[in-house]
Amino acid sequence: MKSVDLDRIERAYLASLRVAILGVATLCLLGAIFFGVNAAWRVLVSTKVEEKPVQVTGAQVAAELKKAAPERSGPRQADEIPAPVRQAHARWARDVFPGYYAVYRTAAQAYKKPEDELLSSAQLMDALGYDLQTFADDDKKAAAFIRNGIYQQQALAAVTAAMKDPAVVSQLTDYKAAQKTAQSCSTTYQRRTVWDPYSTACYNWYEYPQGCNVTRSVPVERCVPAYPQGIVSPRVAFGRADQEFFRLWTQQTAQVRAEAQASRDGREATRAQIGPNLLLALQILGAFLIIMFFFLMVAIERHLRAGTPAVVEGRTLGGEADEPDPEPKTVPEGVPGPEAPGDGPPSTPRWARRR
Repeated sequence: MKSVDLDRIERAYLASLRVAILGVATLCLLGAIFFGVNAAWRVLVSTKVEEKPVQVTGAQVAAELKKAAPERSGPRQADEIPAPVRQAHARWARDVFPGYYAVYRTAAQAYKKPEDELLSSAQLMDALGYDLQTFADDDKKAAAFIRNGIYQQQALAAVTAAMKDPAVVSQLTDYKAAQKTAQSCSTTYQRRTVWDPYSTACYNWYEYPQGCNVTRSVPVERCVPAYPQGIVSPRVAFGRADQEFFRLWTQQTAQVRAEAQASRDGREATRAQIGPNLLLALQILGAFLIIMFFFLMVAIERHLRAGTPAVVEGRTLGGEADEPDPEPKTVPEGVPGPEAPGDGPPSTPRWARRR
């Protein structure tokens, strides 16, 4: 009875062990498949990211014209200019700048005052910072306009649209009708002779009135007639439009490059997980093979245990086999054989026979 209960418990334990091993093996196989497919997908991720084209519109330039334009850089150096730089600037001045100058000339002729001077192409080029010397000094603005074809096309279109914007046209119209009713004052320092009551530079400084005449730099304020605040000439409006386009172009270019770099970094990080995921998939696959090996061992043991009763029939309940009967020995005739115990009368003792 106890042996039957133990066999039943052992079979239940082995069955539950097989189910657990199959469950773990299935999870390992699914994990290996998942990480393997994940690594294969990461191999297909491309790290090539194209930068989006920059587009600066005339409305953006017109909106920026309402703000104060930044000051230009300091004086430029006069160095020897290489021939390729001269050729590039000459080609740009011949093919590109005439269209840019035409936008300024149209606005200046329409809204300038009689006393205003119409700048020539060379004068406007120098005023905007596109002259040969500035370009040779590797100025970013000049280099972008002269070397970048997309910048040239968008600058011409944006500045043209900005100069035709109603807000800019209103400012130019106000300038044409405005009068110099305000004053523009500035302070300069000039050398002048003044009386200093505390000076002892002269021989009679102690006489009344005490002091001496000295020459010093004194502040002198000068005021000239000017237009009211907010009035801009066509020359100033065109210069601001040009400067604001360059600022917006630079800002958007930096933003586009930052976004492209962030996307590129993200894809690089995605591809960086290829090796670890493949290694993890191989480790899980190895664990799956080990578990399946143990499962195979359990299955073999179960198969051998199931075939045991057919092989060892005849065993006792305690597990010991019955010994076979020995073959009967042949006894020659005339020789008394051994008597089996309990057969016939009991033998007479030898001392009783002598009597």
